[in-house]
Amino acid sequence: MTSDRIEIGGLIQRDHLAMIGIMDVPSRPGVGGKVLSALGKQEINLELIVHLIDLEDRDHIVVCVNRDDLERALEVAEQMKSELGAEDITIEAEVAAVSIFGLDFREQHSIASQMCKTLGDCSINIRAISTSLSTITCVIEAQRLDDAVQALRESFRLP
Repeated sequence: MTSDRIEIGGLIQRDHLAMIGIMDVPSRPGVGGKVLSALGKQEINLELIVHLIDLEDRDHIVVCVNRDDLERALEVAEQMKSELGAEDITIEAEVAAVSIFGLDFREQHSIASQMCKTLGDCSINIRAISTSLSTITCVIEAQRLDDAVQALRESFRLP
């Protein structure tokens, strides 16, 4: 690769994850808090949280958990489905997460696009994306984790 690769602080990979979605919930205050509190009461650690409201004013909450916690998390999701009036629960039992991080992501506007393009160029489908000021995380199919890590190492400059 050329020396014009974007420098990042590092790369983190997490496997043995599962993704659960509580989908199509009538949007109202407190929906996210109820779901996250119920999972927390079961001592289920959340590796990733994505919450959005669609054009029809319906909430969709997607979380990643350790695969060992999938059964308990699914029980909570089913309980929340009834309580909140969700239309569906989605499950992807074998996902992984790959994250890149660095201190200057606010100043480097092409970080997220480069990460997504890199994964897309390898035909790796991104199932969910979460960002913070210093980290971008993509959830992908578990069996593509090694390919994703290799491609990102080639695309970015690591310390």
